[in-house]
Amino acid sequence: MKKLIVFDLDGTLNQTKLYAVKATQKALAEYGITDKSEEEIISYFGARPEDYAKHYFSDPQTQQAFLKSCAQYESQLIQTLGKPFDGISELLNKLKSEQYLLAICSNSSHRYITMVLDTLHLLEQIDYIQPLLPNLIKDDTLRLLLQQVCPDKAVMIGDRIYDKQAANHNQIPFIGCGYGYNRTEILDADFVAEVPLDIYDGIKQLIG
Repeated sequence: MKKLIVFDLDGTLNQTKLYAVKATQKALAEYGITDKSEEEIISYFGARPEDYAKHYFSDPQTQQAFLKSCAQYESQLIQTLGKPFDGISELLNKLKSEQYLLAICSNSSHRYITMVLDTLHLLEQIDYIQPLLPNLIKDDTLRLLLQQVCPDKAVMIGDRIYDKQAANHNQIPFIGCGYGYNRTEILDADFVAEVPLDIYDGIKQLIG
């Protein structure tokens, strides 16, 4: 039986705030914006980049320039500050050893996803990468991934409402990451993982 485990990336596998808060602050500072708190910046993690940028700027050209600056700072800072959540490598190794298929479905570009996975030494454990595509939301990209893989069973794992909605709309169970960046959004998940290794128990309960 083909069983697919679909992970969100930021706030699920990746401790994004370790580098992305500073990267965002540096990019905003280029426009004279220095009053955004860590909590406010983190609250937008997981959104599509185009929606993330709209929180700060109304002009489309400025939004694109800001996102480009963010990406450059992130690529630099992750090299020394980036880390997966504790237990993630062990979890992925355990799942691979039991023949689960592992995928990433993220509201990020393919470039960003592969950069993060490679830097955190997780890339070789992932079988499929589904990035954000133009004019789509995570509901759509998760559906494309499921159509590509055609698993017998699948589960979505993430820390934000985007992940929960994508799972619900594609009629697969959802594991919420209580350790991620917006716990209140995922408390009604089919299973809540308080630490990464709890995810294994949730997978076993929900899809076997």
